[in-house]
Amino acid sequence: MTTSDCCELCQQAALEPVYRAAGTARDLTVHLCRHCGLLQSLPRIDRAPRRGATASGAADWGNIRYGKGFRTAQAIAALRRHADLSEPAQILDVGSNRGSFARQFLAVAPNAAVVAVEPDTRVAHCVDDLARTELICARIEDVSFEDARFDIVHSCHTIEHLAFPGKVLAEHWRVLKPGGLLVIDAPSTALLESEDVVEEWFIDKHLYHFSARTLMRMVSAAGFEVIEAPEPGDRENLLLVAVKAGEPVPASPPDPREVCEAEARICAYGRNRAANLAALTAVATEIARLSTGRVVIWGAGRLFDALITSGGLTPSLLAGLIDTHLGAYLPERHGLAVQPPQAIGEI
Repeated sequence: MTTSDCCELCQQAALEPVYRAAGTARDLTVHLCRHCGLLQSLPRIDRAPRRGATASGAADWGNIRYGKGFRTAQAIAALRRHADLSEPAQILDVGSNRGSFARQFLAVAPNAAVVAVEPDTRVAHCVDDLARTELICARIEDVSFEDARFDIVHSCHTIEHLAFPGKVLAEHWRVLKPGGLLVIDAPSTALLESEDVVEEWFIDKHLYHFSARTLMRMVSAAGFEVIEAPEPGDRENLLLVAVKAGEPVPASPPDPREVCEAEARICAYGRNRAANLAALTAVATEIARLSTGRVVIWGAGRLFDALITSGGLTPSLLAGLIDTHLGAYLPERHGLAVQPPQAIGEI
């Protein structure tokens, strides 16, 4: 376990606690850097023991590991806009997970080869059947490659997990060829402003919480030039493309506007989430009233958990629980079997 009193982006000792996540199993507190506006959770836990999979609506959610595949199409579309995928290329896939990106990228890039880095032994070997693919089952912080080996580095929903993402970005810069591309995808703090938020967003697995501006500043500080900024209309994800440019430059200028916006988002999030959690009691009461018939809930994830733990819904009142994806990873939720959509007819 490692901690620091300095911000990972600007290196200033300006971190102030602003939020305590509900249900944290890692004893994390969200801090705001009063200098640059980056939100980050302390302590910066490195190499913590892996917990079991959970779909909790609180901060201890995690380790199901199936969400990255939903972002593959967007990453490949971005690469098509900035690279000739017919050319020979060496790709580093950071946090390759179940191999969704590697599999689909190789299908559209016939002359490319992928090095997939994934520490989770439960899912890493999903790429074993892929040609032109080398698997390294390790944390990206523990892997070293020669200078200028890769044409592309792809990192999907990984940077927010790292204890020291600035150092890892510097390594991405080092192993990329001049003019090489970096594709980064991460959760967006814009979601904090959503009026309908219920689940705890500041989960224990995420140590950094980026806005478009703070993510771009961190990437730029590592020596990259952002050539495609995150889509302003996407309030859930930050997908950017950057090119290896000059030497790394520390990001030290203050950003009072980002500080104010981060504060406003935290306040809105706390207010809206508290109101929505309180409203779940009425929802649970209505479901109980309807249960004289047969009530099935579609969606076995974090909202369902919050409906029970915060709303007080009695699971035994339900006739069934349906989820398109989650049943493959969590067969049971609060005593109910997670069934596929086709089970509705049988229920």
